[in-house]
Amino acid sequence: MTKKKIASFLTLWLAGSGIANAAQPEVLSDTARATEDTYELPAVTVTGARTLTDTDGRLMLPGGFQAQETNFGLLGDRDVMQVPYTAQSLTTKNFDTFSAPSGDVNQVLANVPSLRVGTSLIKTDFSARGMLANGSAMYLNNVPGFFIMAAGPVTNTIGRADVMVGPAATLSGSVQSYNGPDGGQPVSVYLYTKRPEKGDFTRYRQTMGGYGHYGSYIDVNRSGLGDGTFGVRVYGEHSEGNFAVSGAGRQKTNLFVDVSRETPKSTTNLFGGYYRDRLRGTERRFQIQRTARQVPGAPDASRSYDDPNLMHSDWDGYQITLNHEQKINPHTKWFLNAGTNDMTNRRFIYWSQVTIDGDGNLRGNRVWSQYFYLKSRYGQIGVNHKFRTGAAEHDVTLAVDRSWRVQYNNTRRDGAGAQVSGNIYSGIIYRPSIYSYDISDSLGQKFQYQEMDTSINLMDNVKIGKWNLLAAVTRRHGNYRGSAAGSQISDTQYAPTFGVTYAPTERLSVYGAYARSTTRGQVVPGGYDNEGTILPSVKVTQKELGVKYKFGNMYAALAYFDVNQPNYIDVATGASTKAYRLDGENRYRGVDLSITGAAAPKWNVFGGIQYLHARQQRTQGGVNDGLPTDSSAPWSAVAGVEYMPNADWTITGRLNYVSRGTIIGTGRRELSVPSSAVFDLFANYRTKIGTTPVSLQASIYNVFDRSYWILQPGQGSKLLLSMPRTFMLSATFDL
Repeated sequence: MTKKKIASFLTLWLAGSGIANAAQPEVLSDTARATEDTYELPAVTVTGARTLTDTDGRLMLPGGFQAQETNFGLLGDRDVMQVPYTAQSLTTKNFDTFSAPSGDVNQVLANVPSLRVGTSLIKTDFSARGMLANGSAMYLNNVPGFFIMAAGPVTNTIGRADVMVGPAATLSGSVQSYNGPDGGQPVSVYLYTKRPEKGDFTRYRQTMGGYGHYGSYIDVNRSGLGDGTFGVRVYGEHSEGNFAVSGAGRQKTNLFVDVSRETPKSTTNLFGGYYRDRLRGTERRFQIQRTARQVPGAPDASRSYDDPNLMHSDWDGYQITLNHEQKINPHTKWFLNAGTNDMTNRRFIYWSQVTIDGDGNLRGNRVWSQYFYLKSRYGQIGVNHKFRTGAAEHDVTLAVDRSWRVQYNNTRRDGAGAQVSGNIYSGIIYRPSIYSYDISDSLGQKFQYQEMDTSINLMDNVKIGKWNLLAAVTRRHGNYRGSAAGSQISDTQYAPTFGVTYAPTERLSVYGAYARSTTRGQVVPGGYDNEGTILPSVKVTQKELGVKYKFGNMYAALAYFDVNQPNYIDVATGASTKAYRLDGENRYRGVDLSITGAAAPKWNVFGGIQYLHARQQRTQGGVNDGLPTDSSAPWSAVAGVEYMPNADWTITGRLNYVSRGTIIGTGRRELSVPSSAVFDLFANYRTKIGTTPVSLQASIYNVFDRSYWILQPGQGSKLLLSMPRTFMLSATFDL
């Protein structure tokens, strides 16, 4: 290369790098250089944001409590900015931080401002925007039907929870209606098990909490197996001991395996395992008589309100799910979601709840022995295709699924007040006969019902420039057969969903949506003029408007919602006759705000607030028209702060607040339930013992040891009693 070419190359490089000016610099003599001034420039600090990923490789929003993508039904994971609903994807960090070894998944769902959760370990109930939900709203690896009111997920198997608020079950396929809320499904909670990760590890965790509750956990991960595309993860638990509630305790044993395979054209995941769970003395459910003049003050939360030496709830069963996705070409893929679940429960508890009057006296309580057996099967297959029509980019999914469930339920109940009496303050009295009344171990199978649902689901998500348009519809055909004569129901329901999103920038989107969910119709029982009639299904509809915004290292979402929920009521047809009809209705309107992110260096935040205006619009005989719905509270909030003083320490605090609530008594009397504010505190320290990495964690739930009532929306005059202050210590070793 000649000197002229070298000079030309250097000139072009200097100009392109911005170092050289358009004009040639003046050539200074040695003397001029010697007299030229010199300056010492101040130090320049360059900062940058590190991209965070969850254990499954998904990008996380700043702070790490939420992921940037969330499950959007049959369309799979989508950017949360493009989802026309209130949606949050809770990362593994939430489960590692907030979930107690002896607790349940509701301790994590408490981080979602639109949800309110309870603390009873023998129920899965929670509420979404003032409406009842429970385990039937939860999916496991995209498979519905595994959980019910009385049985929820195995907490130590879950690594991710995606919450889509609103009656948008139509986006996922069939949802079985039995043992779910009578008023339709107001939320969808997509739970995903811990998947094999990149890299190998063997972890052992030892925990201690409550009053002598100890746990041992294993988590073994191996990647790159076989031809390099397989990964296997095995995790299990054995824990037993006492809670902070006097005499109450739990024993859990489970073992699960998760196998994944990923190739350039396919992904496959197989999950399965066995679990056993023994609970004693965990009753926290109370019902206030509507004739009461006031709601009695919450009793001592550290006391047991059943006999922990006698009353119990014992579960065991297995779960298996299979997920597969296969690319046909760059624009088309097919997918499969399937699962099977068997569970058995033998228990001896209060029937329904502990009923009390306004002074805390037990009134007409009953106990029961129960043998419960449920098995469910589910299969879904579908195809997704992307194509263009002019300026429109279509993302279309067509899926067919079938869900099947059979349930056996055999019980024996005593007479009202036959075994138990007393007062929640001065003590509960058990008659000697109760200690020979439990026959749950000897009860056999008794058929209760069988249900099969088949649905066809069609979705089209259309992108036109900065606009996203969603249209979806589900045709659900159900067949239900109960144990009673004439209880067979066969019906067909349609549920549409529409949404639109406009994103003027990558950091801002506004949206509107309409959604509907349905349940199967009910057979009118005896005692009514229309006995044996199949009533129409409940159709819950929601309209929602919202905005989502990213600013700095923060993300916020604001939504206005308006939900109508029909319900069944008695309608007078004469002086002494009545009919059972779908003539009642509740309406829920409000605003919820959520926020998460990195507020400052070393400080992360999450939380939000909800305002709810919940009213009974049409009631039996118009008696309660215009009054608040039972257990509704106008304000609720959650606020979390995480402080990281250095790379080894993490300190997290969480506050959950619910304003004063209302239960409707007789004569339109509004019974006031006091507000509650509960603070939890968590700390984590990473260190080494020799060459072994160790993570030490300490948790305190209900730091100030408050005893308080927890509202139970959608469950009449029921309340839950809080859990007392609970300590937990753990050490996790990377072996």
